[in-house]
Amino acid sequence: MSEFIIKIEDDIVQSLGKQNIEQYLQIFVTQTILKVAASDVLKDYESDNISMDENWINSKKNAFLNDRYSQYIKVYANV
Repeated sequence: MSEFIIKIEDDIVQSLGKQNIEQYLQIFVTQTILKVAASDVLKDYESDNISMDENWINSKKNAFLNDRYSQYIKVYANV
């Protein structure tokens, strides 16, 4: 694990609040991790060109039908 030390002017910390800054940094790191992961998945998806594979299409439909509540699931990265 790596550790970063970020120095922020006291005036900025006082006006924004330490907790708000920590939450923003946590969200930023989480979004960055998800974007990198999504880019990797997209590269694999584009290189394999499975979008026309009948097994893939059927599996995708079945996964959607069996997982109708996925919009309620939230992902929190432990960083």
